[in-house]
Amino acid sequence: MQNLSTKELNYVKDLLSWELLSAKKSFQYSNQETNPAHQKVFSDAANMHQQNYQSLLNYIDQMNHKQGGQAH
Repeated sequence: MQNLSTKELNYVKDLLSWELLSAKKSFQYSNQETNPAHQKVFSDAANMHQQNYQSLLNYIDQMNHKQGGQAH
């Protein structure tokens, strides 16, 4: 893997923000929903966004270690 530029890291940070917000909103909608089928859809979406967030965070952590701890 090659080093990420500052611009690329900013894109990943934006993606992290979007995934976190999507997970939080989906979780909130799941808790507010009374229809079990709809509740499951929102719950599944929240879990998917949480997994995406964690994957991106792990990627940034790997890149940070690979680049000598310079990515913040």
